[in-house]
Amino acid sequence: MNVPIFKSSRGLARLEGPPSTLTPPETRSPADWIACAPPAERAAFLDSLSENALASLPWLFSFWAASHQLPPEGDWRTWVCLGGRGAGKTRAGAEWVRSMVEGAGPLDAGAARRVALVAETYDQAREVMVFGDSGILACSPPDRLPHWEATRRRLVWPNGAVAQCFSASDPEALRGPQCDAAWCDELAKWPRAEDTWDMLQFALRLGAHPRQLVTTTPRNQATLKAVLAAPSSVMTHAATEANRAWLAPSFLEEIRARYKGTHLERQELDGALLADAEGTLWPLELPARAGARCAGVIPRGGRGGPGGVLGREIRPVRDCGGGRSGRGAAC
Repeated sequence: MNVPIFKSSRGLARLEGPPSTLTPPETRSPADWIACAPPAERAAFLDSLSENALASLPWLFSFWAASHQLPPEGDWRTWVCLGGRGAGKTRAGAEWVRSMVEGAGPLDAGAARRVALVAETYDQAREVMVFGDSGILACSPPDRLPHWEATRRRLVWPNGAVAQCFSASDPEALRGPQCDAAWCDELAKWPRAEDTWDMLQFALRLGAHPRQLVTTTPRNQATLKAVLAAPSSVMTHAATEANRAWLAPSFLEEIRARYKGTHLERQELDGALLADAEGTLWPLELPARAGARCAGVIPRGGRGGPGGVLGREIRPVRDCGGGRSGRGAAC
């Protein structure tokens, strides 16, 4: 099958054979170039497609994807797709899973046979990653549509590949299973992030080159920062506006106006990983460098001392046990 795609703004190039669903564009997606072309060129492009190519176009992600939704090249183990709310992270995850498990034909084996789908809870894995508007089922063509086995919390493809759901609230469930690919959604809000991530690394041991994708809106979380700092990790990033074509215009206008200049705008819309929370007087690393487990704000002179913000000081609290002494109240 010959499927024409835009390689650059200069025109169309034909690729022999079925292209990968994750063939990266140079700068903009082919769909962007088509949308910007004059009506006559758009009509000529569509008329040039065979009936089979036209039917397959909606399922060819490389035609529609933004650059941050496609995996970087190279010999990486972890790809982190970091972005603002609505930036298209879930679609990127679902399509990456497709590209890993699908072969040239519906019954042909792909690069991966066993995939772990890890979310904050089992419900989130099912409702977002599997059944969501941009989840795996919504992105799969009819001849490659996986079957959902509810009692086993897993998807099974026609070629035998399996994707199993896991919860970050239950990291021990990852002890025993093994996989050759994993998609981790919203890692920055996992309740037991470090434990779950550790168990997943032990499970990710099949195949010639096991890989994992993390799709998340950033938070100042130790596990996410450690993943990003690993030499085997790569990252793509986008603000919410990168996916504006698929968002309500009123949403962007309202949300930007409401949170302009705030910590939430930078984190939730710009997709920036911020070191400190809004309103923090001292960097979060300062108490750690001082050897404190947590810190409390205590009026000078004790509870009955002179008041006022200027009459307060930060003291490290080394025992956060919350015993009868009340020292744990600062935690």
